[in-house]
Amino acid sequence: MELILSSELLIKKIIMQEQDKVDSLQDVITTPFKDLENFTQWILTKGSEVGWSLVSALLTLLIGFWITGKLVKLIEKRMIARNVDLSIRTFLTPILNILFKAIVLTFVVGRLGFNASGFVAALGGVGLAVGLALQGSLSNFAAGILIILFKPFKVGDYIVSQGNEGSVESINLLNTVIATAKGQIITLPNGNLFNNPITNYSIKEYRRLDVNVGISYDDDFDKAREVLLSVLEKNELVDDTQSKTVEILEFAASSVNLAVRCYVKNSDYWTAYWQLYRAVKYALDDNNISMPYPHTEMIIKNESNSPTIPFENKD
Repeated sequence: MELILSSELLIKKIIMQEQDKVDSLQDVITTPFKDLENFTQWILTKGSEVGWSLVSALLTLLIGFWITGKLVKLIEKRMIARNVDLSIRTFLTPILNILFKAIVLTFVVGRLGFNASGFVAALGGVGLAVGLALQGSLSNFAAGILIILFKPFKVGDYIVSQGNEGSVESINLLNTVIATAKGQIITLPNGNLFNNPITNYSIKEYRRLDVNVGISYDDDFDKAREVLLSVLEKNELVDDTQSKTVEILEFAASSVNLAVRCYVKNSDYWTAYWQLYRAVKYALDDNNISMPYPHTEMIIKNESNSPTIPFENKD
């Protein structure tokens, strides 16, 4: 009986050992699959989180930039409705656009899970480094702000500076663009422009027009003066409320130069310029008043008793 019990216990022990071996083998086989399943589940979970962050960040970026464009246009329309100077509008619009987009980028960084305050600090550090590297550009930027504040000129004015002249097309962050009468575009740095003399022909409503003309010493000055004053009186672009002058400017080598002065509106300056010069020429010709020009007279004397030419052959 004891032998039978011991045999059964031995058989059970062997079966249990075999079962343990099978379970161990199953664990060895199934463990990698369980780990792979856990890893897959982690990838799916994190992937969905990262994917949603990317999608939400992209949507924030697109919608934010769209709202920024609409907002900048709305502000520009409001400035136009309030008659804000064109120079201020062209200067502030790009600044507001950059500022609003920087705010949008801050929200995008937050959507991606990064620290927005750290991003702002890093952006400030980058801006400082760039600013130190581009000191000249910063001076131009500061000069642009001073131009907008003190208004030595504005968009549309006709200015002369550093040998360049033309109508101001735009005042940008770093430079000012002017268009010349020849159709050329000149870009001037704001720093150089603000720190050098500027002649602005458009600040005043009226501008003096000078016509310099010379008459002969033999002509009657009073008659010439009367003729030229009549030319000024007949021209509709000459302002009647301001003085008209015809006086002797200087005694030149071959002519008496007269100063013909009057005032016209800035918008009519060149039209009046061409009209008056043409009318002055016709009026002087009609009244037989000459307009001398520089010339040289050569006098040749023919003497009968001329001296003997040196080295002349007398043979």
